[in-house]
Amino acid sequence: MPQSLAPHDLFGRWEKLQHPPCAQRYPDTLEFRERGLYVGRSEPPGTFSLWDTGTFELLDPQHLRLSTANDALVTYDVSWQQDRLTFVDADGCEFAYRKMT
Repeated sequence: MPQSLAPHDLFGRWEKLQHPPCAQRYPDTLEFRERGLYVGRSEPPGTFSLWDTGTFELLDPQHLRLSTANDALVTYDVSWQQDRLTFVDADGCEFAYRKMT
């Protein structure tokens, strides 16, 4: 059963879990920082990522808004259970990250 997500739950480093091909545009790791900032990194370095660096805002426990590489603000459906954060984008692509720290 999904847990209620709060902003402080996001802080730290996250690693993308096994994912479908549609999730390749999202980074391999994410780091959510205080003051609503995040950094995404992909391997190999320099690989395009829709989430490179920017801002995030937890709108409610099921919706997270992130700024993207083209400066758009995009809202994603999210769910959180234990150390796993699952995203669903506007195209229906579902992928997840596991909290590392």
